[in-house]
Amino acid sequence: MAQKQQMLSNMYTFSVAGKCLSFTKTAEELFITQGAVSQRIKSLEAQLGFNLFVRMTRRLELTKEGERLLQALNQSLEVIFSELEDIKFNELRGELYIGAAPTFAQSWLLPRLPEFQHLYPNLNVKLRVKASRLNFQHEPVDIAIYYSSGEHPGFYHQKLFDEKLIPVCSPDYFKTHFSNENGIFSQLSNITFIHCNESIETGDYSQEWDLWLKNQNDESLCSINTKEKTYLFNHADMAMIAAKNGMGVGMGRLSLIKSSLDKGELVTPFNQVNAELSYDLICLNGQQNRPKNAAFIQWLEAQLQNSPSK
Repeated sequence: MAQKQQMLSNMYTFSVAGKCLSFTKTAEELFITQGAVSQRIKSLEAQLGFNLFVRMTRRLELTKEGERLLQALNQSLEVIFSELEDIKFNELRGELYIGAAPTFAQSWLLPRLPEFQHLYPNLNVKLRVKASRLNFQHEPVDIAIYYSSGEHPGFYHQKLFDEKLIPVCSPDYFKTHFSNENGIFSQLSNITFIHCNESIETGDYSQEWDLWLKNQNDESLCSINTKEKTYLFNHADMAMIAAKNGMGVGMGRLSLIKSSLDKGELVTPFNQVNAELSYDLICLNGQQNRPKNAAFIQWLEAQLQNSPSK
């Protein structure tokens, strides 16, 4: 028993050292000496039978075995602390940490959150926006909503809804550049293409425009260069503001711009296509059953059922 307790203590020290990659910083965080940290890591390596760190002159690096152990520890400690929080705060109290893409959070999630707040007034919500994927191993996130291809190995995930892509511009830009008398090729040849690469992980900022062109079944459109005359934004709402101000034609994500279309702030010259990406809810395996996470997931499902247009 004493040996197991010592190993648990050493593993916790290793989890901190793996995050800091410095015995000095680890000692400061744990309020012990640097020598004590070094001794605990050596003891743990002896118990495990393999090295956890490559000790460089002025820094530490994790070995492959160390990386695997740290990942497993982070997941296990997160589950333990989450359960303790639920017990301590009687389930639907405490904190819910949500990560989401910026424009999805701003245009879709935030307008709906007051209802969730009304249902669970004692649950504190932290919402962090980030276009790229949140790292569940190093960030205290409970649930994330990604705009993605739906591939999330090792995680619990469920599709919320598919996205549609549709070209949009201001009413004045439409009157100036589009006419039923001209074909689609000639109409697109004289416009400025507005691109957005928020949450696009391929690195090709023209991905959405290229996908839309491919789905038009018009071979003449293959010669159109959407990068020749363009404005690029890394925030979808900024791209739509540019379109509203007559700077060109943007590729809108329908779920995020529907209100602007309904108000007449944006109009669409052409048809919509399937974006081949969806909004997916992600969390660590098993965490979907935690009361606060389950409450948020069930609330989201109710929102989608009551919103035909998503």
